[in-house]
Amino acid sequence: MTATVTAPLDLETVVTRLTERGIAHRRVRVGPDAHIVVSAYGARVYGPFFGSEASESWMPDAFADASGFAALHESGAWNVGGDRVWIGPEIEYMIPDRDRYWETYDLPAVLDPAEHVLSGDADEPTMHRHLRLRGHQRSRANGTEVFGSLDLGIRIRATADPLRHLPVPVAGADEVEYGGYRTELTLSQATNVPLDAEAWTLLQVRAGGTALIAGAAAQTVTDYYEPVGALLGPRPGGSAVTITGADRFKIGFAAAHVSGRMAYLRELDDDRAVLVVRCSAVWPGFAYSEEPDFLPGHRGDALHIYNDDGGLGGFAELEARGTPVAAVRCADGTDRPVTDRVLTWWFRGPSATIHDIARHLGHVEPTGGACA
Repeated sequence: MTATVTAPLDLETVVTRLTERGIAHRRVRVGPDAHIVVSAYGARVYGPFFGSEASESWMPDAFADASGFAALHESGAWNVGGDRVWIGPEIEYMIPDRDRYWETYDLPAVLDPAEHVLSGDADEPTMHRHLRLRGHQRSRANGTEVFGSLDLGIRIRATADPLRHLPVPVAGADEVEYGGYRTELTLSQATNVPLDAEAWTLLQVRAGGTALIAGAAAQTVTDYYEPVGALLGPRPGGSAVTITGADRFKIGFAAAHVSGRMAYLRELDDDRAVLVVRCSAVWPGFAYSEEPDFLPGHRGDALHIYNDDGGLGGFAELEARGTPVAAVRCADGTDRPVTDRVLTWWFRGPSATIHDIARHLGHVEPTGGACA
């Protein structure tokens, strides 16, 4: 098990750890004084790092020293932090027996933390991997093993401040640090097999804040693990989820009720706050295929929030589903490549200004009506 970050995992420390292990990486400037690190190991994005400060996304403290990170790397453990891309649905590719979900959970090493091929320069690093994944539920239903042959491409580039064209600037914006990047995902399935597949982005964030899910006033939310209970509540513009890092839950939001905007707001010391906003396309009616083990046939959840109970490090995840490959099918039954784009915007500064930015970009009221 990893532990919550206690050491300052700054840009130079992270680059040093990756270099010591011979892991290909790129340092990308994503703001005036902000960088991310793109790592071929597990196809991760770390950061942003504002100046000499620690990563704003969650990272395990094994990065703090050479021996700790070497042990993590050699172990083959998947939980190496940051922003990652998996291929879902989890119930298909990672759960051999849905009646024994946790006892049989098995993340394919070819998916994570496999080494990806990293190319491109510091302006536009690109990662690629070919995967052969067994469809557990389909194999059980057919009585024979069914495999999907999939290609995943990930392209990263900086993206400008999304508020720069507002005719009236946000009050206090000159005191805010910004860093943003765009993730372009291309997924294709080369074989004509009846398997669901979709790119699945998961951003690990530090606990202690509030996730904001923009959309309908009454959103349909499904529990996947233990009930979220009073940690979920309505807010003007959508829903709010209290992130504790001490209570395990995973919840899914129906595509028909969300806009694709997810935000996470965490208060800092000295009346400051940090905000991340994720923007992805959501298409109601697409067969987003993730489902709880106890609800066979459940479909249509485009966004998820995972909250760890501390056993894996006490983080949370903002999760978004990509376009199902079967949404674009060729005449021969194979699936054309699908491309998704996810925009990630980070802001850090005075709390009042960060709250205003949350209203502009997150579309959910960041204060009041707090969940338990």
